[in-house]
Amino acid sequence: MAESDAADVDKAVAAARAAFDKGPWRKMSAAERGVLMNKLADLIEKHAMSWRNWNRSTMANRINVAKAADLPLTIACYRYYAGWADKNHGKTIPVSGNYFTYTKHEPVGVVGQIIRGIFRC
Repeated sequence: MAESDAADVDKAVAAARAAFDKGPWRKMSAAERGVLMNKLADLIEKHAMSWRNWNRSTMANRINVAKAADLPLTIACYRYYAGWADKNHGKTIPVSGNYFTYTKHEPVGVVGQIIRGIFRC
């Protein structure tokens, strides 16, 4: 199982921040981002056997777990968020008085996360 530390997370966050600030992703339309996310899901699905073999050899995860859960859930997650890529809208909020109040959903930065998993053989 791969191990990471705070320095690894800092490097990943710095790379994500650079992509967020200067990468082509932010200049794409929401529809274009959704198409790319679906394309990624298609590629994962197309090469599922390679992923299963990699997962088994590097993480000691049983192939049936990868086949039954890891890959289908990963693909479904990408497809779900690809569908939402161009459906992120703000909302108006009713308040007392002569005011117009609204929310606008927009990305503000990047986050690093370390997840601990337990794998059984």
